[in-house]
Amino acid sequence: MIYKPLSGAMWDPSVFYDDGVYYAIMMYNPNGSNTNPSLFTPCPDGLAASCGLIAVSDDGIHWRDGWTVTQEPFFADGGRYFKAFIAKIGDRFIMDHGVQQANGRQDILRFYESKNLHDWSPLFNSNPDPRWYEPSGRWDHMYMLPKNENDASAGYWGYPVATTKPVLPRAMGMMESVDGRDWTILPPPEVQWDDVPALDLEIGGCERMGDKYVIIGGQLHYLSTGYSMYTLISDNPCGPFRPDTEAFRLCGTSTTAGGWGVSFLAAWCRGKNGEKLISNYISVPSGTWMLPLRKAVFEDGHLRLGWWQENEKLKGMIIEPIIKDLTIGAEIEKSHIIEWLPCEFDLCKGVIIEGTICAHSNGIKSAAGFAFSENNEGVMEIRLGINVADECETHIGRWNVVTGFSSEDVTGKGCATVMGITNDATHHFRLLVRHDVFELYIDNMLVQTYVYRPHGGRIGLVACEANVVFNKIIAYAMSLQ
Repeated sequence: MIYKPLSGAMWDPSVFYDDGVYYAIMMYNPNGSNTNPSLFTPCPDGLAASCGLIAVSDDGIHWRDGWTVTQEPFFADGGRYFKAFIAKIGDRFIMDHGVQQANGRQDILRFYESKNLHDWSPLFNSNPDPRWYEPSGRWDHMYMLPKNENDASAGYWGYPVATTKPVLPRAMGMMESVDGRDWTILPPPEVQWDDVPALDLEIGGCERMGDKYVIIGGQLHYLSTGYSMYTLISDNPCGPFRPDTEAFRLCGTSTTAGGWGVSFLAAWCRGKNGEKLISNYISVPSGTWMLPLRKAVFEDGHLRLGWWQENEKLKGMIIEPIIKDLTIGAEIEKSHIIEWLPCEFDLCKGVIIEGTICAHSNGIKSAAGFAFSENNEGVMEIRLGINVADECETHIGRWNVVTGFSSEDVTGKGCATVMGITNDATHHFRLLVRHDVFELYIDNMLVQTYVYRPHGGRIGLVACEANVVFNKIIAYAMSLQ
């Protein structure tokens, strides 16, 4: 939504911060296409990456192309540069990245070092230790975590994506290092899955939140058929980790949406002054894009994704005219109203719409939310359930006058993202829309990021079996330069 390279194709960025600057290291295919002429498929050319690309930002919001790094030495023979992480350790930067070989195996983890982020020297290649990991299994990108932020000599933990032995049905590994230049492979962190089926998680890192250690990892086909991120929590860096069942799905989609792109592997990021952030990206017909950084919110023992205050810098000029206050009444069962805002927005540039929403339920399927115009007079809607009994769901789907509403994405029980709004309470909303992606926050917490088929730039306000008051509505053009 906010950044992709000016040319070529990228995949799977990881963000890090050093000395006043944010950087993103990503898989990069200089000869690939980062758009797709088909309306029904994402843009996977970045998976054929030959090297890494570093993008640069002074604020974590406005990004520019930087430079390429570390060409995969066996690219000509079918090797591919896969996801990377970079950490500042002492006076140097340490990079690790995975490799996909011509035979499809991903059992090589390459390590490099640099003093300036431009010139990289190889350190060594790592392969799975057969005592705990499948020798031909996955041994891929590794997040590096200081053991003690106040004592560099304490060393570092590493959490690679791994394929453990069959008796350990989980996909995460563990390493440790004193200086980042030499790593020792450890047994995998213990996971006690309890009532949750063991998942082969693709790890996006482990971070310390207060006195807890929090792993995030992605997988298909659990709580959804789409790709989602999940959360494991422990008191100890080596485990036992357990699923946070109350808020297990950190983010993701309920369905692959007929081949549409979805948000993919999220990763931890340490920002300015050690602020804990989470980066994510999405692959859709308009391209493979970095999404805005999210603030990692850890309250009541649960990890959730919040609006990062620095993202306020995405707001550009105020767009006029727009309705500032509007009441919509859908007062009978099965009633549904869309009130379109009185202008079409330039979705190539993007728009941020803010305001407050207060809804009163009039039925068992009451909801309030937003609509987006699609081709052939179609409409995509995000419907926030209105909580009248301490339980509700948010649905995304398509509506038309003949068939009504068909849900294809659900945020509900077990999700860390916002499930709905409270009956008769006033909430703040923030809606970001650019190209074919929208992202919604309620009271500064993420609801969902999703994809639709834009036709024109109309955005509407929705009421379903509810009286809904929208106040203080204001729209901003996105400022991406």
